Parts: sequence; C-alpha cells; structure tokens
Amino acid sequence: MRPLAIALVGAVALLAGCESARDREAASLATAVERFRQADNLERPQRVEPVKAVACTAPEVCAAKAACLKGIEPTVKALALKAEVERGLADLKSGTLAPDSPEAAAMPKKLDEAEALLKEGKAAMDRCDQALGDLRLRR
Repeated sequence: MRPLAIALVGAVALLAGCESARDREAASLATAVERFRQADNLERPQRVEPVKAVACTAPEVCAAKAACLKGIEPTVKALALKAEVERGLADLKSGTLAPDSPEAAAMPKKLDEAEALLKEGKAAMDRCDQALGDLRLRR
C-alpha cells in the first residue's frame, strides 16, 4: 500500500508542477501582450520580441502565443508602413522629395497595405484575446 501512496503523491506533485509551469507561461504571455498593447506606436516594434520569447511548453499556451503573434506582427508591419509614409510626406513638404518621384507615387499603395494589415492584426488580436481568456479560465 505504501508504494502506491508514494506513487500517487508523486503523480499529484508532477501534475501540480506542470500546471504551475503552464500558469507561469500563460501569465508571462498575458503580460508581454499587455505591454505590447500599452506601448505607444514607436515602442511597439520593441515589444514583439518579448512576446516571441515567452516559453510555451503547454500546447494551449503555444496556441495562444501563435494567435497573439498573428495579430502583433501585421500590426507592427502596418505601423512601419505608416511611419514611412509620414516621413515621405514630411520630405514632400520640405521639398526633399519630388511629388512626381516613385517614392511619392508609392505612398497611397503603402497606406492601403497598412490599412489591410491593421485590419488583419485587429481580427487576429480578437482571437488572441479569446485565447488568453481561455487560458485564464483554465486556471
């Protein structure tokens, strides 16, 4: 009877340790995503790497991380395109960029692409929120 009790205590401890690791990973992911969201647009590109760096040994944490990155990465690309257009507009205004240049002609397309990426990112961030909510419920 004693070996069975020891095995049972060991199994419970092992399960508790796994659950604890999953909870830590989920909390780290939620924190990294929240920091991304709270950052201003200039800081957001630096907030991607901490999300990517979150450890995920639990499948549900890995799935949530992937869902969040599918929202974060297009958002950051969109912000970069928007910044390029803003610099281009400033160059147009200062006269350092010709209105008929290829760079100026490319600006509307960049804005369209940025808008599409922002929509993609928003939809994926909704899925990220759902996945993070599911992780919280499983605690």
